[in-house]
Amino acid sequence: MADIAHPVATDLTICIFSSPVSPCAHELNSWKWHRIDKDLYLHTSQQSAYLYVALANKEKLAAEDLLVMDIRVGQAPSDPSPGHSWESRPGGIWVLRGNFSGKIDQAVTEVDVLFGIDAVDPRPQWDLMRSPLQLNARSKIPVARLSVLHGRARPRPDARAALRIKEDGKFKIVQISDTHMVTGIGVCKDAIDAHGKNLPEREADQLTVNFIEEILDVEKPELVVLTGDQLHHDISDSQSALFKVAAPMIERSIPFATVFGNHDSEGLHALSRE
Repeated sequence: MADIAHPVATDLTICIFSSPVSPCAHELNSWKWHRIDKDLYLHTSQQSAYLYVALANKEKLAAEDLLVMDIRVGQAPSDPSPGHSWESRPGGIWVLRGNFSGKIDQAVTEVDVLFGIDAVDPRPQWDLMRSPLQLNARSKIPVARLSVLHGRARPRPDARAALRIKEDGKFKIVQISDTHMVTGIGVCKDAIDAHGKNLPEREADQLTVNFIEEILDVEKPELVVLTGDQLHHDISDSQSALFKVAAPMIERSIPFATVFGNHDSEGLHALSRE
């Protein structure tokens, strides 16, 4: 998130700018506030909005410093205990802050933004919030949702240490190509059944994820290789789309590797090949 050795969140807010161009002036103090570089309106509005997270270095904290201990979105939460209260922030965000106790296991250390009601965050210990930010965005725009990490991320206990050929001398690789994920649910417009008959429009990305999960559960590969066009062209947030592709492998602790296809870097807001 930022170039800080041991970052801990001390506050967060949303800033809305009158121009959709990425703001450079009138921003918050960059020594304290760090912008999540994603327009919450996904470049569809005359305005632009960004989430800012105030970060501090754990090594420089004092006992009187306040840390973000929890984040909620939506209705005001009830107070958890005497002496602690939820503080309102723009976008329907509520933060609960407490004094630094010397440890950060329960404190918020990173915050991210993903888009879509079907978004997933397969990163260990990250918690994707169900309620979207309250932004008054257009109804067809994938909703923005916060994802939060408490403490430091730890490797999954069932993570494979290294690739190994099995005792029977076999090593199974599953190749997956052209998933064409989008930001949001996507629509499958040309679906056909096993007999070649046209099917009504359906939510495309979830069908693709279900198919990948079935293949992995049947084949149980030692490695998955994604060979391009994981993303559809010109999508608004590549990270949200890629997480949907990667989640089935991460949840099953299956190692995977990827290469770019021509669509993965197409579009104004696409991934860079560098």
